[in-house]
Amino acid sequence: MLTVKNLNAYYGKIHILQGINLEVQNSDFIGLIGRNGVGKTTTLKSIMHLLSTVTGEVTFEGKNLKKLNHILFSL
Repeated sequence: MLTVKNLNAYYGKIHILQGINLEVQNSDFIGLIGRNGVGKTTTLKSIMHLLSTVTGEVTFEGKNLKKLNHILFSL
């Protein structure tokens, strides 16, 4: 259902997320846990492509979210 492959995110020149891989099936429940500043919010923003400096691939039900978000945000 949701697949994240080699997700990387940057704030300026700082490499924040490095090669995140994740697969969530239809009936899965997941949570991101960790102390402050470890990248939980950045991971979610990167999956949703709300950050401009993100590389990697995020698909939901086989559809590339980066391409979908470009369409949605340009409306």
